Amino acid sequence: MLILLAIPVLVAVARVHRLGQAVAPSNLLVTRVCSVQPRWHTGAVLLGLATVLLLAMHIVSEAVSVGAPGWLNLLVLVLAWDALKVGWLAVSVILRAIEGVARQSLGRASQVPHPTS
Repeated sequence: MLILLAIPVLVAVARVHRLGQAVAPSNLLVTRVCSVQPRWHTGAVLLGLATVLLLAMHIVSEAVSVGAPGWLNLLVLVLAWDALKVGWLAVSVILRAIEGVARQSLGRASQVPHPTS
């Protein structure tokens, strides 16, 4: 009987999760960045965005500690989560760019003819 009551809740949670994956700005950013070839410039921009998110999180948390409404703590959590997500995405892009450069240099090294003695 309890399982029959839990099914609509599980369906609702699944739909909200799918909606969040489809329209949340940070998830759209992750999808876009992972679908293109990694570049150093993209990694630098993402690191800058992560820094801005951390700064905004700090400003909002300071405002809450001074007396702003307590519900802004939710905004602090969202900003912290997005800063972590974008920071890890930046690290991933930079590592993928390094891997691409290494593969290119190894490919060029294998194409160079070796002199015969």
